Amino acid sequence: MRHWFLIALLGGVSLAGLRPDWLRPVVGRVPPRGVVGLALFLMAWGLESRRLGRALLRPLPALWAMLISYGVLPLLGWLAGSLVGEPDYRIGLLIMTSVPCTLASAVLWTRMAGGSEAVALLVILLTTATSWLITTAWLTWTTGAAVGVDAAAMMRELLVVLVVPVGLGQLARTMPPLVRLASRGASLLGVLSRLLILSIILKAATDVATRLATRTSLPSPMLLLGTALLCLGLHLTALAIGLGSSKVLRFDRPSQIAVAFAGSQKTLPVALLLFETYFKEVHPLAVVPIVFYPVGQLIVDTFIAERLLRRERVVA
Repeated sequence: MRHWFLIALLGGVSLAGLRPDWLRPVVGRVPPRGVVGLALFLMAWGLESRRLGRALLRPLPALWAMLISYGVLPLLGWLAGSLVGEPDYRIGLLIMTSVPCTLASAVLWTRMAGGSEAVALLVILLTTATSWLITTAWLTWTTGAAVGVDAAAMMRELLVVLVVPVGLGQLARTMPPLVRLASRGASLLGVLSRLLILSIILKAATDVATRLATRTSLPSPMLLLGTALLCLGLHLTALAIGLGSSKVLRFDRPSQIAVAFAGSQKTLPVALLLFETYFKEVHPLAVVPIVFYPVGQLIVDTFIAERLLRRERVVA
């Protein structure tokens, strides 16, 4: 079934919203650190050095996507926060737009659209390897005064959780049997990566539903809808900037597609990890936009990827 992930995502999020107590015993045990580490390990394990080498020879598309991800999007998130009346939602927007590119979906959706997986992989590695510094800098600057962020502790946390699994994954590729296993099980690794994405989304969605249910006064439906649309607008704006600017810069079409997806998609596991470690007690509802952004990006990007692929086939 071509859209099995989209169906599972919509069904799971709907169930989490309506009956969070049904999912809580299962997803409540999902550890954000473990999901981040495993997803990164699988990505690095399946990463062919030759493809990464080709992207490294022409690094400008990946560096441009990194600039959009770590420059344009955090700035847009900071500006968009002024449109949101709820302080927790502003913090959530800042967290979500400051974290690295997605750990697996950027590659998977780039592949779906006929783009360059190597460029997307390089963007993931670059944003992940520098997150300990850049994400920390953005959040310290935009939220540090209000929350009291421990910049040094955040740096250490991200360095251990993000960089070590990538190193272990690449180390596994020095062993020929493990390389053959990763090559033969490439499709299975893709499915497993999506299931990891789904598990962390359902955990976060269940957490949001639980927190809203325990509040004496619920946020207005219009505020929730407006926040969801704002998250979607931020993602689509960054995606359009990536696609349009890459065309102006005369990147080849596969690189344009990779820049669009990798520059605009943001990783939920890292955002959730930061939320639970540094922001949960002071801003408990910051998790709302942290959930809205990745759910929206995965839904719309599925259809965008299919449209881009159809266009490529027509042109070819």
